[in-house]
Amino acid sequence: MQKLIKFIFISILFSSMAFGYSHKYIAKIQTRLTYLGFPCGEIDGKFGPNTKEAIKAFQKSIGKHSTGHISKGLYYQLYNAANSATAGFSKEMEEYNGIKQPD
Repeated sequence: MQKLIKFIFISILFSSMAFGYSHKYIAKIQTRLTYLGFPCGEIDGKFGPNTKEAIKAFQKSIGKHSTGHISKGLYYQLYNAANSATAGFSKEMEEYNGIKQPD
């Protein structure tokens, strides 16, 4: 019985921490994924199957190996993808696409 309780406790611990990442960090990842069009369900700071699938889809879209795992560089890849989505647009195209409000 103790082994079962220990197994359940460890499972909950790993699933909630996503191997050492805080709920706040996971929520940032979820927010970025959703912003970029990779919905991961509720932004709750928990690493669940929807978040994993959204990460996989994002990784595949940028040509990376789609593991679905959170890494130290994932947030920066998400941040850079958001910035590069608007890179190279003229002011008029940014306004046309709704990226920037007209002056």
